[in-house]
Amino acid sequence: MATSFHLQIRRACEARKIHGTSLPVRGGRDLRPDMTVVFLTVFLVKVCDIKVLFYFARKLFGHMLARLEAVGHHGDHHLRRRQVEQTEGTTYGKKCTFQCKEPAQLVGSNNTLTCMEDRMWSFPAALCELRCPAPPPVPNAVLQTKRCNATGLKVGSFCKYKCKPGYHVPNTDRPKRRAFKRQCTEEGSWQEGACEPVTCERPPPIFHGMYQCTNGFKFNSDCWINCNSANHTGPTTNVIRCRKDGNWTGSFKVCPQLKGQCALPQNVSPSMRLNCRRGHGIGDECELNCKDRNNNVVILPGNMTAESVMKDHWWNPDKVKSIVCTMGLKWYPQPETLHCIKGCEPFMGDNYCDSINNRAFCNYDGGDCCHSTVKTKKVIPFPMSCDIREDCACLDPNAQENIKGGRHRTLG
Repeated sequence: MATSFHLQIRRACEARKIHGTSLPVRGGRDLRPDMTVVFLTVFLVKVCDIKVLFYFARKLFGHMLARLEAVGHHGDHHLRRRQVEQTEGTTYGKKCTFQCKEPAQLVGSNNTLTCMEDRMWSFPAALCELRCPAPPPVPNAVLQTKRCNATGLKVGSFCKYKCKPGYHVPNTDRPKRRAFKRQCTEEGSWQEGACEPVTCERPPPIFHGMYQCTNGFKFNSDCWINCNSANHTGPTTNVIRCRKDGNWTGSFKVCPQLKGQCALPQNVSPSMRLNCRRGHGIGDECELNCKDRNNNVVILPGNMTAESVMKDHWWNPDKVKSIVCTMGLKWYPQPETLHCIKGCEPFMGDNYCDSINNRAFCNYDGGDCCHSTVKTKKVIPFPMSCDIREDCACLDPNAQENIKGGRHRTLG
């Protein structure tokens, strides 16, 4: 929790310079350079013709230390004068004021220091504290914390939310999780939060190209197959709906009047083998394997080759184990889109960065090539000659190193 912190100044009112590293005031404790504070702001105070620039910590509770610098007249160009209130002087009874820099807010009404009879500045009755406004609403979420409807919430404050039925928190370890929190950050803003529609699984591939949906596979979307007329676009009895729990209300049925077989697969890559044990009828599958057992069958776009996928680490094509003869008497996936690429070595997550696995297709060697994701927090290339700036570099776009650097790319 953020705590109040009062500006404390130690020097006689007539002092011309500030020496030392602590600044107490009457009734207060010393401000030491190793004290952590809770504001993200800049204080400018003019005391005895000396401008004192306080750099307050940018992060809370030990993330950075407060720094204090005394600047004379020659350092005026470093100061933002719009933050400074002019002092009346440095003798008894004279006053000096301070103000906060946004987004910090002044708590209290009196931001004036007075030179007292004991040659000490008076204890300030106001302080600067970083606060957040009321958090903006999150679409498809309900705010659960009542106090978060008000403004002026302290840094570190949490607000709880719950996604509406049919929506869930994206990118979490627990699928379909609905509850989440947002926190007031040291920048005076709120952490992001989102609720995405629940999605149902794609219907079995036998129905590929034969159904229509009102909203894809998202919550409340209706999908249907019309067995009577190819030109009719409205729902029929062969209808399923995506429920809020991510399951369909039922399953598609093969239209009973459809008969026939798919033609023999054409344009099959010479690097693959097909095994159609059951035949080529509707719903029959042909197993796929690469002639090289160390390779995997994947779907590639028409303009991509197996070589280009291996060259660009961010590609993560879908693996395919079989093709199926659909109700439309076509093979799915289309055989001409299937290719064999180098598979992953069975050494992912073993704390050694293997260059052959350092790609999205192999989950970047199970995290072994980045300090933030390897279990030991130390990257060890294998072999040792592997260059950590090239083949064994930290390439995972979701690793902390690349998120901070703003380098983020997801394709495939």
